[in-house]
Amino acid sequence: MGLKLALQSDSGFASIESVATPGAAVAFLNAHSETDVAVVDISLESETDGLTLLGILREAFPSVKTLVLSHYKTPAYILKAISSGASAYLAKDSAPVSSSGASAYLAKDSAPVSIVEAIADVADGKSLFFGETIDADRITCLFGGRENLLSRKPQGLTPRELEVLQLTTSGYSNSQIASALEITLNTVDSYKERIKGKFGLDSIVECVASAVKSGLVSV
Repeated sequence: MGLKLALQSDSGFASIESVATPGAAVAFLNAHSETDVAVVDISLESETDGLTLLGILREAFPSVKTLVLSHYKTPAYILKAISSGASAYLAKDSAPVSSSGASAYLAKDSAPVSIVEAIADVADGKSLFFGETIDADRITCLFGGRENLLSRKPQGLTPRELEVLQLTTSGYSNSQIASALEITLNTVDSYKERIKGKFGLDSIVECVASAVKSGLVSV
């Protein structure tokens, strides 16, 4: 709501609307084909996650530019966002993903004027990653090229599933994961079952080994 108010206070935007779910986003865009930019949060509570939604929007509404606004700085998410057609990724952190000298991220909770400016840039056809205007192809090169980008895609994992996988890799027990993420032990087990299903492997240990090898998580 705060972001919506900030955008409404800017005379450069003709119309601002917000929706709560991916399904509502698709329904809205079906009814408003003139929409220029969709701001997508990675963490969505129902139906699907924001990264999946990006792919849906790219296929169904190719004229709508997408900007990701997130607390997550995971390289796999940024790569997935780029490969799904996002024009910008604004993440909460002051340290850049790569050591290439790229400037700091804009934060999800940064000054509204910064986010407003970023949305305006995207509407003008610019790409914004690492807090500056950079072409998506250049960002892809920073991560070792498109082949490496595709090899590091997060197996369709949701942000929470990737958190569980990273904590498992870091040696957290199920009870420690449940405590850290404020979820139940049964929920941890459910996430691990989903992770195994998405990797097509029989054990979480095999999933960890595969994820470490591909750079999806770090030890």
